[in-house]
Amino acid sequence: MKEISSLRLRIKELENLLEQAERRSYILTNLLKEATSEFKQALEQVTTSEANFRAIIENAPEAIYIADARTRRILDCNPYTTRWLFYTRSELLSMRVEDLLEPGSRGLKENIQRALEYGFVRVEERRFRKKSGAFVDAEVTGTVVEIQGRKCFLALVRDITERKTIEELSRYKELFDNVIDPMIISHSQGTFLEVNDVACERFGFSRPQLLNMSFKDIISPSHMDILKEIGQKIRSGENLQFELDVLTRSGEAIPFEFHSRMINYQRKPAVLSLARDLSIRKQMEKKLIHGERLSAVGEMASGVAHNFNNLLQVIMGASEAALRKLESGEIKKCHDALTNIIDASHRGANIVSRIRDFTLLTAVSADTIHVFSISELIEEAVNLTRPLWKNPLETRRYRLNYFRTPGCLVEGNPSEIYEVVVNLIKNALEAMPRGGTLSISSEIRDGRIFTTFTDTGNGVPDENIQRIFQPFFTTKGSQSSGLGLSSSYGLVKKHGGDIRVTSVLGKGTTFTIVLPLSGSMKKTGTQCLSVQEGKSDTCLRFLMIDDEPNILKMMKLWFEDSDVELCTAGTAQKGLEAIRQERFDVILCDFGMDDMNGLEVGKAHQDFCRIAGISKTPFMLLTGLDTQLDTEALRVAGVDRVVKKPIPAGKLFHIIQEMAASTVDAK
Repeated sequence: MKEISSLRLRIKELENLLEQAERRSYILTNLLKEATSEFKQALEQVTTSEANFRAIIENAPEAIYIADARTRRILDCNPYTTRWLFYTRSELLSMRVEDLLEPGSRGLKENIQRALEYGFVRVEERRFRKKSGAFVDAEVTGTVVEIQGRKCFLALVRDITERKTIEELSRYKELFDNVIDPMIISHSQGTFLEVNDVACERFGFSRPQLLNMSFKDIISPSHMDILKEIGQKIRSGENLQFELDVLTRSGEAIPFEFHSRMINYQRKPAVLSLARDLSIRKQMEKKLIHGERLSAVGEMASGVAHNFNNLLQVIMGASEAALRKLESGEIKKCHDALTNIIDASHRGANIVSRIRDFTLLTAVSADTIHVFSISELIEEAVNLTRPLWKNPLETRRYRLNYFRTPGCLVEGNPSEIYEVVVNLIKNALEAMPRGGTLSISSEIRDGRIFTTFTDTGNGVPDENIQRIFQPFFTTKGSQSSGLGLSSSYGLVKKHGGDIRVTSVLGKGTTFTIVLPLSGSMKKTGTQCLSVQEGKSDTCLRFLMIDDEPNILKMMKLWFEDSDVELCTAGTAQKGLEAIRQERFDVILCDFGMDDMNGLEVGKAHQDFCRIAGISKTPFMLLTGLDTQLDTEALRVAGVDRVVKKPIPAGKLFHIIQEMAASTVDAK
């Protein structure tokens, strides 16, 4: 019985335990159900958050990428990154961060290391490279995240190209508003995109007018070829400094110095140009050059006097010989003596012309082109500068060797090349303060003439060789303006040539002028003009008005055997009386007379013809003045042509024929 009671008691305990287990199981089941429900809710929330996060990244208007913090390889990116840089997603996932940046970018590794230490990266600017090779400006910020057990860098990249453009425009605008010179932003082909107020004021156009124009509309037509060449160099990336003449709205041509370079303007390549007015500087240069020319002529005055004394000696001796031979009936020898007088007169006229052209600053018109011998021109310059290198009173001793080469003919303005030669001779002599040797020679190679000037002076240092042709550069201090070689360089370039320099310190310097050989092999200059002997069927009537009796007498003697009937008047009033009473084919009037000047006579003649209702007779002005006569004054006075003294009678004869023939053709 005792055992049965013990079993019953044990069974009762087991039933209680089972009942407790069932109650606990029920509680656990309920807890599990609640946990499962909560887990499902949490999972749903996480899934929703991840979807929202992915949606944000996928639709973000900025580039987002994730890169391994250690290897910097890109692990993921959003679609905007592919659209922004034009890479495919697979291409980006095969690249590292530095592959997307501008070559040479620094600090990338250090920035990621700081991000690992502090958990984020401050905003910084970077330049990213697109697949096309173009670069864009961007701001980069980011943070460190852990993905699958490894640390990664999540970067947010914002394109700031537009902001940069606005900032750049703001800087340009500030510059435009404050600069004192004209500034222009133009298309690479020359069309104006933006101009400042100074440009509008200086060029004489309104802003809307200039923005509808291009460089071709304001540049002098003679500079179009230069403009085209400059444009090509700027587009290739060169920063250039150059000079061009700008035509203002009034038609005035003003020299400007331009500084131009390529820039980015409104996301497109453009050209920024700063223009500086050179008018005042050019005027100063002209005055300084004029002063140097006058100074040079002063230094060579004794040489000029020496040459003229020689010519006067020839004229005087030949005149006396001609009279004596004429009295003795030796006509041939008398003819030879007179020929010498004519030659000496031509040489004297050439010397005066050279000195006048050397000292005057008047520009020669573009169509005044001559074919001349540079060898003869050098000989003239050597003779004119003789006082500088062969002065018996000078302690310094110079030796000048000139080796003449035949056939060295050049096309252009001989007076300008003459100035270059004189400048180089003076420069060489000044480079030999203790005396020395100057050798000048010419040779023809490959259709060009090479003329060298070699001195035995001190030489030029290398650092000065590069600047030797720059305006105002000089090593002579206040004794020189520094414009001689600069002016010579410009004149040689104007003739399609080049000027070069080589030097060895302590041994000397060589300047070489390179000029194109002329295609014409005929010599120019004063030539004897053949005169038609005897009278022709049509005799021209020519009136010459001059208050110098000897000139009228000489002309009468020459023209009496020609087919021109010469009438003379010794005063302006007598000339006007003859014009009113008779008809002439051509009239030549001296410019400077006591009672009236030539312009006044021309105006009176023109008024008479208009009132009388007759056609105006061709009117020519004879002058020996060096000054350039005003074109408008000549037109108002009815002057058809200006004739310079001295002029050979034979040449005047042909001019008369030309003027009369042009009148007949016009009728």
